[in-house]
Amino acid sequence: MPDQNLVIVTAPTLRAAQATPAAPRARVAADLVSTAARRRTRLRGVAALLLLSSGLFGCTMKNPDYCTEPGQTDCEARPDLTMPTDPPDLADSTADLSTSGGGDMAQAPDLSMTQPLDPGVPGPLKVVSFDLKIPVGVARSVDVTVFGPTTDGKEITMMGAPFPLVVISPGFTLDRKLFSNYATRLASYGIAAVLQKSSSEANHTTYRDETRDLISWLYNPTNSTGDRVKDRFDKNKLGMAGHSLGGKISLLVAAQDARVKAVLGIDPVDANTPSAIPELSKIKLPTGVPLVVLGETISKSGGMPCTPTSGNFEAIYAKANAPAVSITFKDAAHNDFVDNFMSCLFCGVCPGGTAPKDRTNRLAVKYTAAYFLWTLAGDPRAATYLTGTEFLKDVTAGYVTSLTK
Repeated sequence: MPDQNLVIVTAPTLRAAQATPAAPRARVAADLVSTAARRRTRLRGVAALLLLSSGLFGCTMKNPDYCTEPGQTDCEARPDLTMPTDPPDLADSTADLSTSGGGDMAQAPDLSMTQPLDPGVPGPLKVVSFDLKIPVGVARSVDVTVFGPTTDGKEITMMGAPFPLVVISPGFTLDRKLFSNYATRLASYGIAAVLQKSSSEANHTTYRDETRDLISWLYNPTNSTGDRVKDRFDKNKLGMAGHSLGGKISLLVAAQDARVKAVLGIDPVDANTPSAIPELSKIKLPTGVPLVVLGETISKSGGMPCTPTSGNFEAIYAKANAPAVSITFKDAAHNDFVDNFMSCLFCGVCPGGTAPKDRTNRLAVKYTAAYFLWTLAGDPRAATYLTGTEFLKDVTAGYVTSLTK
């Protein structure tokens, strides 16, 4: 333990003291001791204030959801269902190599087939996201969050653009940002993603049509807001994904819009009109590209099931054209697919899941990234994470089962 009477003297002060005659030098030393004592008194006061603050606020600053009494300090012992911290971002190893200083002139990370691929972890690219309000329909707008690769941390880079694009729609009443893990993972592999939140959730026809307007605007921005996305998205590589109602909307859009080249539903639910199941035969994906649905079976039962049997992911898979893939998550419930169940206001209305919620989310993010890396980015190695050897590891572990046709 340090000496309580230790006096810290800076080099300039010491030199000044050494240059002072003996008697005045004694006074200098006395002044130094007096100054140090005053500093120790002030530091003790600050330390006491910090200690008091930590007692009052230490718990609520950690996680207010788990704090029940003032002064509680055992918050960290409470369950934390957030997604574990991703591995360190190594994208900085590709720091700007330009001589002009322009961030967009940096050397691009290597996404070639020579690099290992594991969509279960973040890709090599740094990611930026920002919110936009985009005009759709007649005098209406939709709020979106755009995710894409970046070199400057501010804008989607033009290097490597245009990028494949995936539009992701949330479940009914759910915040679009509950699906940020999906969008971030895609962007880290060079696939741009847009999370939307429609104000037309109650009218599925309008929701479908405005989603098509959104896509058209993203490809051809009509105002100054569009400068941030102009020329960033590949018009020939469009994918649709969505959870619950968002999955249904993705199917409805794909049935009417030939621009859609890949579709993935995250526990999609076909309820109310217009029904998506009769429209499935109209979906024409490129040769060899399967329609993929992820889902669970717990929420199809009960008095008011969240995923009724007549319109759940199993019913959608049964009526989908081949090729198609269905992945069932064991012991998961309908809303366990979101990024952080504990921060989801309405997710508890679909109870019953006993599988770890963070695992359900991580697996769904991995399969989503693998699907679009395979179908939009053209990386055949990603297919094994959906139907091959890598996927079988999850089957063997007892996490999922699968059907293909």
